[in-house]
Amino acid sequence: MSKQTNNIKPANKSTDRYDAFSVREYQVKGEIKHDWSRIGAAFPNADGKGFRIQLHALPVDGVVVLRLYEAKPDGE
Repeated sequence: MSKQTNNIKPANKSTDRYDAFSVREYQVKGEIKHDWSRIGAAFPNADGKGFRIQLHALPVDGVVVLRLYEAKPDGE
């Protein structure tokens, strides 16, 4: 039996999105630091059983970190 597509839910709120990052660790004067590069976003599927991930870059080490989207306050 084929899946029905007539029960499509409205688009998710922007708060339901995750930002995708590639995180590079480096050292400065003995101190470990991290460089976070935003490489895309992930959005929950309408059925709540997964995510759609859109990447505009791929991390060299193959690791993608997803963090819940947080809107920046005005003026930043």
